Parts: sequence; structure tokens; C-alpha cells
Amino acid sequence: MNDTVFEWYAKYVPSGKQQLGKALLWSAAIVFLADAVLFYAFMLLPAVLAGAGAILFAGSLDYEYEYVYVNGDFTISKIIRRAKRKDVFRAQRTEIEEMVPGRRAGEKGADFTSGQNSGAVYSLRVRGAWIAIEADPGFVEEMRRQIQIRAVGT
Repeated sequence: MNDTVFEWYAKYVPSGKQQLGKALLWSAAIVFLADAVLFYAFMLLPAVLAGAGAILFAGSLDYEYEYVYVNGDFTISKIIRRAKRKDVFRAQRTEIEEMVPGRRAGEKGADFTSGQNSGAVYSLRVRGAWIAIEADPGFVEEMRRQIQIRAVGT
């Protein structure tokens, strides 16, 4: 039996603004903690709140996408903090209407990429909506055999 199986991952990379926000939260926690130890004990509450916020915010940025294509079934799962898995997208090959290199600017849809501007990003139109993925070369070749992949801008 000839099975077609592709599995690949894309680790999310936080943007500069997100990294700055995380750094500011950690800095605030450290400053409030130093103030609580050296000057005023009531500054311990803002230190704990800023530290908890930094931990939660940093944890929310630690995820990756797992793409699995098995015999026409395409599934995208979000793996959060390397522990929790959540299926975020599922489609059959027959539901994939179109595949275009790059992101579709100005189109409604979901972005299941690492956030970096890599050359492996493709947009799929599935059931009328666009999704952006970082495609494995084998998956692109399989889609080339199944559907028409248009050039960018056409």
C-alpha cells in the first residue's frame, strides 16, 4: 500500500514588540522586588503581580505548530509549552482549493507560521478561507500533483 505521510514543525518566534513586553515585565518585577526589600514592604505585591504576569506572558509565547499530512488528511496542531496539544485546523485534500506561495496580504484567514519571513510560507485556500503555513518541500510537491499552485500575484 502506498501511503503518503508528511510531518513537520514550525516553532513560533516572538516579534520584537512581544520580546520587549516580556523584558519590561521582568524588569518591573525586579525593580519592585528591590524596592520591597530595600525600602517599602508594600512594594512586594506589585513585584509578585509583575512576576506572575511575566511568567504567564512568557509561557503564552512558547508554542509551535505541528503539520501532519496523511493520505489526504491535513491537520495542524498547536503544541503549547511542549506539553499541551490542541488541534487548530483540519481539512481533507479535496477541500484545499488553491495554494499560493507567500502570505495573502489583506485577506481574512489564520496564520499558522513561525512568525518569521521565511521563503517556505504558502497560503492555502480551504473552504473559502485563507490559511498561512510553512510548507515542507515534500508537501508542496504532493500539492503540485493534486492541485494547481499559482504564482504570486495571479
